[in-house]
This record gives sequence, C-alpha cells and structure tokens, in this order.
Amino acid sequence: MKSKNLEKIAKSLFKKSLNNDGLVDTKKVQIILNTIVFQKPPQLIKILRKYKKLIEAALSREELVVETAEKLSSQKKFAKTGSTRINYKINPNIVLGARITHGDWVWDETLQAKLENLTKAN
Repeated sequence: MKSKNLEKIAKSLFKKSLNNDGLVDTKKVQIILNTIVFQKPPQLIKILRKYKKLIEAALSREELVVETAEKLSSQKKFAKTGSTRINYKINPNIVLGARITHGDWVWDETLQAKLENLTKAN
C-alpha cells in the first residue's frame, strides 16, 4: 500500500475521532483503535503512527500551557485561544515572567528569553 493511501486512511480515522465541535473525542478514539487493531489491515503500524501524529497535533491545539516561576494569584482566562484545557505549571527554571504554549505557538516573556534576545542583538 502506498504512503498516500496510508495517509488517507489515517486522516479518515482522525476525522471520525472528532466530535461535533471539532475536538478529539477520547471514546471515539478508543472505539476506532479497538476496531482497527481487531481488523489488522496491512501496514497497521504505519497507519497507527500517522493516526497518532494527527491526534497528538489536535490535542496540542486544544491545550494551553502557562508556565510561571510561582503559582499565579489569579489564574487568567484564555477564552479567545479556543483551548479546552488550560494547564498552569510551576517551572523552577523561570526566574521572572511567563511562557505560554499553545500547539506549536510559544510566547516566551521570561527573563532568560529577554537576556538571550539582548545578547543576540549585540
């Protein structure tokens, strides 16, 4: 089976894994995985790898990670991001500022990032 066909299968499985809001539905994912493993199509491992990448990318877009040095006194709402889950993490490597990650987008306003930008500019 060609790589393009494997991608089509994985994308089809991925689309079936989404709910009406376009978010990953874990119950649907579990049903799809049970079904495909039971059927054992040719090149199952390659299909599952491609499917996994699609699911991971979708889940990373649904999650927003806010990293700070200390616990925030009031946890801000990030409604405009479209994230369904917001994780607040304390990162001891951050001295001052915050790092926000949403999918492949990173907003880094930490002291370390500012210092690195200053050294690159000179």
